[in-house]
Amino acid sequence: MGPCPFLTPGHGCGNGGRRLGVSFEAQDRPVSAQDPDVVVVGAGPSGVASALLLARAGHRTLVLDGARFPRDKACGEGLMPSGVAVLRRLGLLDALVADGAPRLHSVTYQMLGQPFRATAAFPRPPGGGPGWGLGVRRLRFDTVLAEALRVEPGVTFVEGTRVSGPQRDALGHVTGVIAEGSAIRARCVVAADGLHSPLRAAAGWTSPAPHHGRYGLAGHWRVDTRDIHGITVGFAGGHEWYQAPVGPEELLVSVLGGRHTIGAIAHDYAGSARAALPLVAGADPLGGPLAAGLFHQRPRHVAGDGLFLVGDAAGYDDPTTGEGIAVGLLLAERLAVHLDAALTERISPSAAAAAYTRDHRRLWTDRRRLTRLALLMAAHPRASRRAITRAATRPAALEALLGVNCGYWGFGRLSARDWLSLAGI
Repeated sequence: MGPCPFLTPGHGCGNGGRRLGVSFEAQDRPVSAQDPDVVVVGAGPSGVASALLLARAGHRTLVLDGARFPRDKACGEGLMPSGVAVLRRLGLLDALVADGAPRLHSVTYQMLGQPFRATAAFPRPPGGGPGWGLGVRRLRFDTVLAEALRVEPGVTFVEGTRVSGPQRDALGHVTGVIAEGSAIRARCVVAADGLHSPLRAAAGWTSPAPHHGRYGLAGHWRVDTRDIHGITVGFAGGHEWYQAPVGPEELLVSVLGGRHTIGAIAHDYAGSARAALPLVAGADPLGGPLAAGLFHQRPRHVAGDGLFLVGDAAGYDDPTTGEGIAVGLLLAERLAVHLDAALTERISPSAAAAAYTRDHRRLWTDRRRLTRLALLMAAHPRASRRAITRAATRPAALEALLGVNCGYWGFGRLSARDWLSLAGI
């Protein structure tokens, strides 16, 4: 709407602080003939995090993206506290906060058109660190990320360059990519090219999508957000509306639901939002909405033969729990650890792929269970109403679920009383 303590720019990192002595600048030119160690395809949050960490570990890193920055795209724009912690470790958090990204301290659930409302605060991280999330307008977020690539020693960032697929050797191992018809060799390739990853598809790793799934619209409204300090989720019977501050006078208003529902709302997004949400009834939209979907994506593999998927390219369920960006950043940290070990020949490439696959499973298992629970509640208004009514007087169960979503603990943290509360009992 969704780690390894690498240090900030200019300092060493977990492998003893190896850094390249050559400074690469972003250039509007054909890709350099010099073979990089790693090619990262995609300059979104997970791709940028992967590239920065690998470059800071001393590996020549080339980042390719078909877009030119700044660019906008549909996004939930609510970053969970676990993702904020990664941005702090990367040295990018201060730039986003200085650019006006507001802190998010809670999530409020409500039944639209009814007086049922419950608020749960983000729990404190068990190991310390930021206990708040961030409202990050994607347009400004990606601008900060792109600038970080441009100034990072060891990174070459090339915009407006589309990758058509992986390059393989006679044994089927990925040895680089094909970009704008040219072959670029690399020791490994990272696909961070989004939900419908073309590189994943070209590699034959995309599983068939379900016939029925969820889609979304994301728009922005001119609203005074100074007194709004959290995300609001409104259940509307078959679809949900999400509101989150992403600037001093900018409110994200997104809606998620089935294809036909979102298609109908798209015909009059502004009118539908005004009818559903009192906060924007008298407000002005800041341009038209952007669409995204089909959300449910499952790759056949997330790593192997020199190719590694990260971010949404590595699989996705639904934006309803807002964990997408945060998990992508956490995955990027784990990927950088394993690729660094493989590139320095401390482990084999196959061992790196196996270790990363295990980390991917570990990061996603409980979050996917939580997503299924959230979608189940959204599909049953009576159950949602009972749970929200109960949580209004006892928010502990919702706060425990937020901790699961942030990766602080598993479902074992919830007591029998918590489950009864979630059931509205």
